[in-house]
Amino acid sequence: MTIDPDDGPAPGFDSELSIQGVIGRPTQWLLTSPLIWTGTQGDTFTVPLGFQTDFASVPRILHWLILPYGAYTRAAVLHDWLLTELARWSRERRGNGTPFGDNPANPDATLPPADSRDTDGIFRRVMQDLGVPWAKRWVMWAAVRAASLFNPDRAYGRAFHKDAPRVLVIAVVAVPFLLPGVLGVAISLAITRVFTLSRKAVQLPD
Repeated sequence: MTIDPDDGPAPGFDSELSIQGVIGRPTQWLLTSPLIWTGTQGDTFTVPLGFQTDFASVPRILHWLILPYGAYTRAAVLHDWLLTELARWSRERRGNGTPFGDNPANPDATLPPADSRDTDGIFRRVMQDLGVPWAKRWVMWAAVRAASLFNPDRAYGRAFHKDAPRVLVIAVVAVPFLLPGVLGVAISLAITRVFTLSRKAVQLPD
């Protein structure tokens, strides 16, 4: 496909991810250059230099299936930033006593880059662009959609009812496959924890 320069930047990310570790925070990473993504409709989002991320926020018990990093890493960083901006905007509105809703009281008020539902939709779309397998990106999308229910900073544009049927179907299909692995990891972590505590409790003489 030929891109006319007058049509604006080509869809997708403009670069690879450039990061460095955060001293004293082994799961946190700092962007050393901006990360810019452009959608097919020309919508552009810029994750700024200095933004901190933990990549995909995956519970340790699920690391056997989905790691915090992978083909979806840049999608996760963009999702992190969009959620951070949404949370900042939400807290400012609560602090000002401004009501939430899809029709802000002040139509000229500054809005976040994307609302809650759109943020998750962008995450799934970017994962598709990055070649993340179909099943994995839909499971990850369903997970962040479900997580939005428990985050007050994601109230604006949450609209979970629109996605609830798909999230439920994905959960019903995925749980039988996930449960054995989750139980195995949980048992392993519990045994490791008990062993570690027992070693601390028993002080052997030199």
